[in-house]
Amino acid sequence: MDTRFLRDYTWIVNNDAPWKHLSKNLSDAKVALITTAGLYNWKQAKHYNLGDDNGDASYREIRKDVTQQDIRVSHKVIELKNSAGLDYNCIFPLDRLLEMEKEKRISSVSEIHFSVMGEIKDPKGFLDDTVPRIIKTLQKFLVDVVIISAVGPLSHQTAGLLAREIEEAEISTIVIGSLRTVLKNVKPPRTVLVRFPFGQVFGAPFDVSSQKEILTECIIHIKSIKEPGEIAEFGFRWQDSFKKALSAKPDLGTLIAKTGGKEPEFTEKNKNAAEPF
Repeated sequence: MDTRFLRDYTWIVNNDAPWKHLSKNLSDAKVALITTAGLYNWKQAKHYNLGDDNGDASYREIRKDVTQQDIRVSHKVIELKNSAGLDYNCIFPLDRLLEMEKEKRISSVSEIHFSVMGEIKDPKGFLDDTVPRIIKTLQKFLVDVVIISAVGPLSHQTAGLLAREIEEAEISTIVIGSLRTVLKNVKPPRTVLVRFPFGQVFGAPFDVSSQKEILTECIIHIKSIKEPGEIAEFGFRWQDSFKKALSAKPDLGTLIAKTGGKEPEFTEKNKNAAEPF
């Protein structure tokens, strides 16, 4: 990941955060997902414009009946073919959310979810045009809770800004990402951190148990986070998730190689590289 273009970037800093208390029980809540990973249903929508220097600020709707075969990835900074390209649940855990609906741990899954390509330098157009459209649809489908997953550095800022606007519209939100400094600055209402590779904050591809556990913790933290702008950090270990993925899918390394990628890791070197953000 080349982050040299961010050296002189002026990050957004907010001093406070909006807040919408979720008064109903989580088991009575309708939940939607938003990812900044640039996912799209290739049968229904075009890919994102990766040639846009500012970053494509448009959005794509993703229906709850989508399948892995329908999904493609189109992200400006992060290579996601070896993660969401194999199993979108590692960044967009729709299948896990549908399981929670069947288990009656939430009331229902929204009919419509959203994806944006979050590496947007100047978010003005995104906030003025894209976000109001997303909010209008969320309100139309009576969504109570939105879980927003962040990918690259600017995507963390975009996720936080999106959460703030949705919260102002009286819908409770939580952002999950891995870059504390960016999220602390932009100050979404609720944030959870997991020290996993970019694009896999819910766990490795095919690691169903970690994906489900992390998603469950996100939903629980909608209630357990009490202060606007609070950040909670999960203690999940990446190596555990990847081991479980290999156990579930022994040919995972071969599948990753076919995408032209390599097995993702979150080494101390990568962690240090992420710390400035």
